[in-house]
Amino acid sequence: MPANHAGETRALSVEESLDLLHSVCFGRIAFSRHALPAIRPVRHTVVNGCIVIAADPAMIRTLHRQVVAYEVDTIDHQTTLGRCVIITGVADTVTDRQELAKYQDHLQPAAAQDHQLIVIDPDIITGIEYVGSNGA
Repeated sequence: MPANHAGETRALSVEESLDLLHSVCFGRIAFSRHALPAIRPVRHTVVNGCIVIAADPAMIRTLHRQVVAYEVDTIDHQTTLGRCVIITGVADTVTDRQELAKYQDHLQPAAAQDHQLIVIDPDIITGIEYVGSNGA
């Protein structure tokens, strides 16, 4: 077991949680599909405090107006130290052309190509940091 193995957790502030969300470009969206839990890795960006993801048409039909969870992390697989943020909110399909153009400008071209966009307006933001047993 590595010497810095995580032993304790520390709650992250909303600001620290949002900083982590801004610092990474991949996360996992958790939702219900056919009354069963589903999780998909997706690329995201943050625009005006909302999470914007590109989704294929099948996912769009499933996610529209559904309460979802979105998770990002920077946990090291060797030490198990790092941070994790979970955001809960309603996923909404972007249909307005001006809004769509605004969001597509923030996504990498490959992420937005042949995809529709979903916006998650965060309602609950929870972040934790896994720290070593000495607080390091």
